[in-house]
Amino acid sequence: MNFERESEQDQSPGCFDDDGHSKSQLLENPPQEKVKIETECEVTSIDWISKLPDDLIVRILSQLPIQDAFRTAILSKRWQYPWTCIDNLIFDNSYTDWADRVNVINKFVSFTDNVLPLLCCSKIKKFTLYFRFCLVSSYSSKIDEWLEIALKKRVEDLDLEIWYYDDDPFPYVLPQALCSCSSIIKFRCEFCRIPEECVLNWTSLKSLTLKYLFLRDEHIEQIVTNCPQLESLKLCEFCGFHRLHLTSPKCSRLELIDHVHPDGDWGSFGGDCSFEIVAPYIQHLKISGHFDGVEIRLGDLSSLVHADLTFSVDGVFDKTVELLLASVRCANELMVPCWFIEMIHVLAVEKKAVSLLLLKCKKLTINSWISKKAILGIDCLLRSTPYLENLTIIHQEGDFYAWDGEYNSSEDEDSDSSGDEDFDLWGDISLSLHENIFKGSLQNLKHVEVTSNCCSCLHKANATKLLSEFLKSLVEHAKNLEKLVIEPWHKGCNLSSTNISNVIKNLLAFPGASNIAIVSLGSISSVDFPGE
Repeated sequence: MNFERESEQDQSPGCFDDDGHSKSQLLENPPQEKVKIETECEVTSIDWISKLPDDLIVRILSQLPIQDAFRTAILSKRWQYPWTCIDNLIFDNSYTDWADRVNVINKFVSFTDNVLPLLCCSKIKKFTLYFRFCLVSSYSSKIDEWLEIALKKRVEDLDLEIWYYDDDPFPYVLPQALCSCSSIIKFRCEFCRIPEECVLNWTSLKSLTLKYLFLRDEHIEQIVTNCPQLESLKLCEFCGFHRLHLTSPKCSRLELIDHVHPDGDWGSFGGDCSFEIVAPYIQHLKISGHFDGVEIRLGDLSSLVHADLTFSVDGVFDKTVELLLASVRCANELMVPCWFIEMIHVLAVEKKAVSLLLLKCKKLTINSWISKKAILGIDCLLRSTPYLENLTIIHQEGDFYAWDGEYNSSEDEDSDSSGDEDFDLWGDISLSLHENIFKGSLQNLKHVEVTSNCCSCLHKANATKLLSEFLKSLVEHAKNLEKLVIEPWHKGCNLSSTNISNVIKNLLAFPGASNIAIVSLGSISSVDFPGE
């Protein structure tokens, strides 16, 4: 009876298959239909992958590590040779069983020795070699042979990562043939050494990344002089040189990340840790990571568009911040670290003239905790950017706790201070936060984004209150503000959600926030938005 009722209900124009049979009739004998479908699949089954054009198969195989591409040769006669035509070679031993290290090394070396000569491509687009074994000096000659094959096939993109360890403190030395290869367009080199007698001469090179290398002034000069096509230079974990003068009109991007002294046999290193950058055509500059004890001097950067100066130091040279900001004053986008704000505050407290005129800055990112002292430093910086349109505050716990205590040990960061309380920001003049901070500035500010890490703070209640008062001041004085985005550092954290909710509640209760779109990108709780 149930089957009959189902059949009657399904007799509608839309309940018939392509042959005109009703679906209820097809359900009467489902096993037979299933057998029929399986039989049709067996008859019409096709190996579509093997039917692909040869050049497409080669492109697919080129995306695999060479070991995996090589294994496809056993699939069938059709697959016996396509792997030999790949032009993107990835030799990577990252996932090595270090318990059987000697056997793994021997297999990797033997495999590379046998496979490379069999490749029949006329040109190698990319050659990647990650050699992460100890005793690299024992295999230097092998690596030389592999690179010779790649260079003969006019490799365009070369990626070398050749590790060395304490028990063998001799990094791999780049051969002269590589250092003067005219076919290389992109070169990334890690943990290798440039011999003193070597001359760097990459006439086609456009992108260069060097990591954990000792670079002398003559090496930098050779890169600048002998790489006329260079567009991007990235140096990571480096040291050695004192002058970086990039005068090529084509070089538009410079990144410096971490200044370190490499371990191992790098030869003698003398001189102070300082360097000067002159790059009149650089548009994108990034200096980040640790530069402890290093003096950085910036010269002509007249084409600068984006400047990221979020590096850290353990000691600040006199007028460092003023000089650095003066050098990047033509940038449209600027990123500064917490210690910049700290030093600007110190100058203001000491009543020294602070000349920070950033007339072209329209987008500013500040990595700083919002403390009472930080607010004054941020205020000074914002007053120097009259055309600012976008402001991002990365609000995370930093050094300002100890710093606040150093300048005013009587302050109790855990006290329940209200937003209308007078803050002794200048040391001898009491200022109302609402009435004085940001007054006369922020006229062009349209968008503010805050990423808050209140959940990790040791003074959560006061930190949340200070952040709320800081944002209220922004809202009050930024007459053209359109949007305020608040995002928790840790999405899904209940404590962060509660703190962000409290900040939003305080903002919504402020009259000046009525015409601003306040957006939270994280979960919030117990917030009643207007109109709900």
